[in-house]
Amino acid sequence: MKLSIDIIFEQLAWPDAALISGKTIQLNLSGIRFYRPENGHNLCEELLYLSDAKQLADLQSPKSLSFICLGPIDEALLDPHWSVIIIPSQTDAGELFDAVQAIFDRYQRWLEHINEAIFNGQTLQAILDEACRYLKNPAALFDDSQGLLMRTSNMNLDKLDAIWAHVLEKGYSLKEVDSINLSEKFRTQHQPFYYQSPDTFGNIKRLIAPILVNGQLFGSLAMTELISPLTKSEYANLWLAQQIIENALKVNDEFCKNLETPWYLYRLIKEKYVDPHILAHHLGLKDRKIAEPYALWCFSPAGKIIDSDFSTQGYSNQLSRLFKDQLIFLFESLILVCDYKLEPENKKQFHELILDFLAKREFKATKSMVFNDIYEINLAYLQCQIANEYANDAACEIICFNDIYADHILTVLDRHTKLDVLIVPQLKSLNQQDPYTHELLLCLRAYIANGKNITAAADSLKIHRHTVVYRLKNIQKLTGLNYEMLQDDMMFQLFLSCGILLRNVPQ
Repeated sequence: MKLSIDIIFEQLAWPDAALISGKTIQLNLSGIRFYRPENGHNLCEELLYLSDAKQLADLQSPKSLSFICLGPIDEALLDPHWSVIIIPSQTDAGELFDAVQAIFDRYQRWLEHINEAIFNGQTLQAILDEACRYLKNPAALFDDSQGLLMRTSNMNLDKLDAIWAHVLEKGYSLKEVDSINLSEKFRTQHQPFYYQSPDTFGNIKRLIAPILVNGQLFGSLAMTELISPLTKSEYANLWLAQQIIENALKVNDEFCKNLETPWYLYRLIKEKYVDPHILAHHLGLKDRKIAEPYALWCFSPAGKIIDSDFSTQGYSNQLSRLFKDQLIFLFESLILVCDYKLEPENKKQFHELILDFLAKREFKATKSMVFNDIYEINLAYLQCQIANEYANDAACEIICFNDIYADHILTVLDRHTKLDVLIVPQLKSLNQQDPYTHELLLCLRAYIANGKNITAAADSLKIHRHTVVYRLKNIQKLTGLNYEMLQDDMMFQLFLSCGILLRNVPQ
């Protein structure tokens, strides 16, 4: 860890001290040494040297060196590349040396404490608060769409400037008039920078530090001069906080386990909280709402072992042409699609295009029920995972949770009870060794599932409706059941009974 001379100067707070330095702020100092004239040609730019005024006046060096000068000195004698803290009054050199060393030690212990917190998996909020300990102003962490992720806890909510009031009310930073120029700064500049809006909030100075994770823009750490001016020391301390947050995000999975997964969707799937204002902001950028019906698709390789070299990005781009204007993202080597177009214009053609994609890329797909709220995407994802358990690993097929819903219920029940006790007794009269019984049970189940609609049942089985009528009459003859006279609860029992028997009857 390295500090800037601006931090040393502010933390030292020595009476009548003055700092002479250029406009450039650097985190370049790792310790303090006494200056010795005999070592004048071997001075290091990473050390802060304690020297008396006479020795410093005699030194000439073009390096960017840092000094603490004891005693008054003519500033004209100082090289313009140097940064110098001048203490004109008589001061004990040993006492001053110890005071500066204590600053380095304090910051080093602080950094070690933070690294331990990161290693132990503390929350990003706790790490942010600790990383910003030496800042005088509160700071906020934003994602790459300027959505507010969190802010430092030490904030007086009764004293807000216009920018902070907007951010805390809306859950995201205001859209800038010169957003193109601001985006360019994020793209080309990693070091913190000062910024002032050219419009309404132009009177408020901001300090912004881009946050990069593995070379990609994650977001930013930003502040205004809400409490104190944005001094060079404040700048340097924010720079340190920036480095800490970047290190934390490399190992902390709260917001960026995978930068190819939108953090808010990642958190929702992991059943973690996302503020509704922030979520609405991000969905709004994609012309979507929180409460909007969708079904979740999950695409994964069929019959392949997914290794670390497997990349889904190319396949994701291909699927984006099939699912136009839908939310497509990657999650743990899977491609997920929030499909809001629940009824495609040509449903049959769309289905064939999906199957063609699966066959050519050797993929399989699962699909959830329709959900009405994006906050339930974790349940939709779980349904896709359950449906995947019923897929043939080598087959390129679509498994809908609706289709395996009853079978999954039976699988769960089978762990706790003997399923035979749930079978409607009349159905036991069917010959369970006869393969034709399998066709009869499929027909009865489809008939019930489609609301006792003969045509719909025939369509689902891809057989003629007369065949359905014939098979239903056969079941009536063999079992004595009269479907028209049965109540809904009895029909449900028949539906489950068909599912149980189909597990054992040969095809």
